[in-house]
Amino acid sequence: MKKQPDVTEKTRKKFEDAFWTLAAEKPISKIAVSEIAKRAGYNRSTFYEYFEDTDDLLSRIEAEMIEEVKQIILPALPEIRSLENLFPITFSAMNEKMYLLMGPNGDSAFPAKLKAELIPLIVSYIPISTDMPNFDYIISFVNSALFGLVQHWHEMDKDISTEKICTIMQNLVLYGLRSYVDPAAQGTDE
Repeated sequence: MKKQPDVTEKTRKKFEDAFWTLAAEKPISKIAVSEIAKRAGYNRSTFYEYFEDTDDLLSRIEAEMIEEVKQIILPALPEIRSLENLFPITFSAMNEKMYLLMGPNGDSAFPAKLKAELIPLIVSYIPISTDMPNFDYIISFVNSALFGLVQHWHEMDKDISTEKICTIMQNLVLYGLRSYVDPAAQGTDE
């Protein structure tokens, strides 16, 4: 008997929802198939009809999330004429699930997956050349710093506004740490 697509999609969604509930409670690496199945209201064998294992589920979830981010960022890319516009546009794609994946209990490989998908898209719209010396190192530094800053902001319960965190990111990227250490340096608002 062939399954109905809407039933299949609802079942898959229940497994994904159960995964997210568990991910909010414990490290992703510690989540077991049996926990996901139980939380979703199914048995393990039903889980295996949809996914090979928890890594397969996580990979599919991450691929969907990256696709969602791209769907938010792609239409906005023509608006990026400078790095000043990049941060608010990129930030608009963030959500609680992204923070879980990037956080200390998340998937340490996720930021690299996100970077691999987004950097080639974004670089073509910002005034930076892939031919510049040490381009890969510069992008890697900026990427790591920004993901770290966003994660810290999330861990601090977003104690400053989105606009403020975007301004901090922008100033650090455009003017460096000096813009905060040296009051005479350009770019800071505090």
